[in-house]
Amino acid sequence: MEMHTLYTKSFLLPLFFLLLTSLISHSKACNVIDKEALLQFKNKITSDPSQLLNSWTLSTDCCKGWNGVTCDSTTGRVVSLTLSGTVDDGIDLPFDTYLSGTLSPYLGNLTNLKILSLFGLMQLNGPIPVEFNKLAKLEKLFLNDNKLSGDLPLEIGSLVSLLELGLSGNNFSGIIPSSIGSLKLLTSLDLKKNNLSGGVPESIGNLKNLGFLDLSGNKIGGKIPESIGGLKKLNTLDMMQNKIEGNVPVSIGELSSLTFLRLSDNLLSGVLPSEIGNLKNLKNLNLQNNMLNGNLPASIGNLNGLRELSLGNNKFSGKIPATFGNLKDLQNVDFSGNRLRGRIPKSMAKMSKSSFLGNRRLCGLPLPPCKPF
Repeated sequence: MEMHTLYTKSFLLPLFFLLLTSLISHSKACNVIDKEALLQFKNKITSDPSQLLNSWTLSTDCCKGWNGVTCDSTTGRVVSLTLSGTVDDGIDLPFDTYLSGTLSPYLGNLTNLKILSLFGLMQLNGPIPVEFNKLAKLEKLFLNDNKLSGDLPLEIGSLVSLLELGLSGNNFSGIIPSSIGSLKLLTSLDLKKNNLSGGVPESIGNLKNLGFLDLSGNKIGGKIPESIGGLKKLNTLDMMQNKIEGNVPVSIGELSSLTFLRLSDNLLSGVLPSEIGNLKNLKNLNLQNNMLNGNLPASIGNLNGLRELSLGNNKFSGKIPATFGNLKDLQNVDFSGNRLRGRIPKSMAKMSKSSFLGNRRLCGLPLPPCKPF
């Protein structure tokens, strides 16, 4: 019995290694078009101090050992190009580096690409080539934290497979093209910290799968479109530090999945709609530094999970509704710089002075006590 087992093992072991070797040897070599596209990208790089692209040579296979490149083993087509400004070699502590240069139009020839991530390389500059419109299989595009500039190409709407788009921390200018509404599979859109202007396109409401939308730190004007209410899966909406004007749309109350809403540092005006109280999952509401006026809607008291409430430096008036006493989880409140008056709801008395900002017309703990009438 032992001899039979030994014989079986001695027979199967070489067979296993033979099969493994066969699989490895039959992996497709890098596609010629893809290899040329990558080398053209390298040619556009003018400085590479940490030699991120040192392994990219004409004499080697781009599917075997090229830093940041991943291929499909059966086709030899490049499916992922991932280079980061943070290098972790597993030996020393991670350190920051950069690539200087521009994006080669030849990258548009990587037609099987699913992931293109050139995150945090800091010195990449120039526009996004229009040839990127050929990347129809692209699912993730991250060009965050570089010095890229120019308009967002209208052709961006051709990337119909895109799930995540990150272009934050660049110098992009011009408008957000309405063609962005064609990216109907998109779950995350991050355009913060650019120089984008114009308005938020009405077509944004077509992005029914969107969970994250950050347009903060731009020069976007106009009104928030009513179509924003169509984003039922939206978890985070951040439009702070822009030039957005007009009313907060009533349709914002339809964002039932929202946990984070920040519209601070804009030019919003008018009365806050009572529909804001429909956002039952909201944890953070920041509307400070606008020109909102009128009474605070009592419906805010429906936001039982609210932890941060920042309404400072607006033109709100009247009394704080008694329903605000339902907000048991509040940790930080800012009512300062408004025209609010009267007694603070008793349930807010437990908050410390450092986490509660009021004004001289408000009274009751944690503020000074109210004077007897």
